[in-house]
Amino acid sequence: MSGAASPKITATCEAIAGELDARKLRLCAEIDAYAPAAARDAHFNSLIEQRAELFAELGRFAALRAEYPQAVTLRTFVLNSRSLDAEIRQRLLAALHDVNT
Repeated sequence: MSGAASPKITATCEAIAGELDARKLRLCAEIDAYAPAAARDAHFNSLIEQRAELFAELGRFAALRAEYPQAVTLRTFVLNSRSLDAEIRQRLLAALHDVNT
């Protein structure tokens, strides 16, 4: 990150990265558990699509973190994330609630 982000922004970035990485590990483990013939399975194909979307989202988040992240950009990222579930999204938004940058 260029510039000095506030400790709360830095902690929230770490939390977002941790949640996305945890989702990536769960999704990849579920894909790895499928048998080779599963490539024709609709659920398997859905998992592959979710993985591609998650990897794209990880790339967008890495780019956001490389710049000076501000609360407003983190809020937007969290609100638009399709990889974070509602409970995690609410927790991350609450962490950003009183940050004004």
